[in-house]
Amino acid sequence: MGWSASAWSIKYLWSHLMGMKLQSLVCFLLLAAVVSSVQAQDKLLLNNGKIRTLKGKVVYIDYADVLYQNPLQKEKMEAKLEKLRLKEEAKRNTDAWKAKKEAEIAKAERKKAEQLQYLADRRAQYEKELEERSKSELGPDFEKWKSREEAELKALEQETVLDSTVQAQLVDAAYERKQGQIRNRFTKRVARQLVFSVMRTDGTEEVIYSADTLGFLMDGTTEVEYGVAEMRLYIKGRQDGRKHSFHDVYIGAATGLASGLIFTYTLDMFYAPIPPAICIAVIAGLNNFKPNPKLELTKNLLESDPYMDGYIRSAKGRKIFAFTMGAIGGLGVGIGAAVATSPLLR
Repeated sequence: MGWSASAWSIKYLWSHLMGMKLQSLVCFLLLAAVVSSVQAQDKLLLNNGKIRTLKGKVVYIDYADVLYQNPLQKEKMEAKLEKLRLKEEAKRNTDAWKAKKEAEIAKAERKKAEQLQYLADRRAQYEKELEERSKSELGPDFEKWKSREEAELKALEQETVLDSTVQAQLVDAAYERKQGQIRNRFTKRVARQLVFSVMRTDGTEEVIYSADTLGFLMDGTTEVEYGVAEMRLYIKGRQDGRKHSFHDVYIGAATGLASGLIFTYTLDMFYAPIPPAICIAVIAGLNNFKPNPKLELTKNLLESDPYMDGYIRSAKGRKIFAFTMGAIGGLGVGIGAAVATSPLLR
């Protein structure tokens, strides 16, 4: 009896300790998550006014993307790159690799010598023929022939130079491709065309937005996107437009409910979505959205075309979304109620 009681006590103590270890582990993981979440993180101010918090820092901005990574990704990437470097260095120190590269270089030099010899022969042939023709064949046909021959010679020269350049670059192409694959594996990206600026953790802002040419107007002048200052006004308009009233959800619900009831009772529930769809199309065509007076906007903002353009876009999208959500709910309730009660009305 005493032994069983002791065993029970030991078992209880062990389970209690294991529970404490589990709790400690959970607390540790939560703490690690909190610490990682408060690490330095850059933010992106998007052209639509939204702010995107990155899980890491922006490391590079190219012509197409904004690339970023967190410290763990960076550490893993550097370790992989170092491992690849050591492997490549060891491979290049082998006799087999050196012999292979020497053979490739010799082959490239032979090819280049053959190209240069062919080019020299071709040029000598052209100069000889040019001298003979210039004595008796002056005229339009002669000029066409001369232009064609000179164009061919120039193309041959460019091809020779290009082949030499490509052969020199191919030596490290495979190694650089592997490096790029590793960097791409441990780096995330956002399309540059969506981003206005990068807001660094130290409070500085790096504007990467640049106005593109949209086309040409009837008078021949170029049409360009908003400049940086105008784009800031547009972004503020997009941000304020998202504060537009959401009351259209009730209008959409009432429209959907009425449409669901009426069409299910009279014609067919298949036609019930038509009235809400027409209303959405009408809303999409509206451009007379007025900013909420609670925003207390200045006269300059109200008269700013970029600001109002941004505001209307966001407000219209919010209005359409609210009406659509309400209409879907209203349609469901209306059709369901009509189907459930129609037998009672017969």
